[in-house]
Amino acid sequence: MASRSTSPTEIPVEADAPSIDSHNHDPKDIGEKKKRVKKAPQPVVREAGKSLFPVSRVQKIIKADKDIPIIAKEATFLISLATEEFIKRLCEAAHKSAERNSRQTIQHKDLATIVRKDDEFLFLEDIIPWSITDGPAVKRKPKQPGADSSGDAGLTLLDQFVSKKAEPVVEDGLEEDIMMNDDGTMTVG
Repeated sequence: MASRSTSPTEIPVEADAPSIDSHNHDPKDIGEKKKRVKKAPQPVVREAGKSLFPVSRVQKIIKADKDIPIIAKEATFLISLATEEFIKRLCEAAHKSAERNSRQTIQHKDLATIVRKDDEFLFLEDIIPWSITDGPAVKRKPKQPGADSSGDAGLTLLDQFVSKKAEPVVEDGLEEDIMMNDDGTMTVG
């Protein structure tokens, strides 16, 4: 082997090692974010005679309904295929609704629109309501310290209730005997 002399300023670089220049960045490149590369969606391929849903899970759902008697495996398979087709149609319709609004993400309002307008999904009207009642919590403005007349500024109603001392219960000096009759009535005496 021939030896190669290297000067102190020269660093030997192996062929497999990454180049040093690849780690150097321009100052303006540091603030840039990496762009996401979209992956092509993988096509869902179902084997012949099999469903994408697990058969045992579909059977458990069917058994949970007491009105439905025991059914054959073939019927379970058909229910599973029908469910796949239903979900496919619902998602395609919601995707079209989102595309009409120039969006890529399906939102609740897309599903609610489909349920209202398409007769095929009309039975979902109770399940997918038009408006969401459990919206985000509304931020309250903090109270002014002088606005609270009770003097407990900053305390919530629960804090005020818990922090109050229990008042002693004053009993009447008249303790009377209460008697229960055989017929269920009570008398004082």
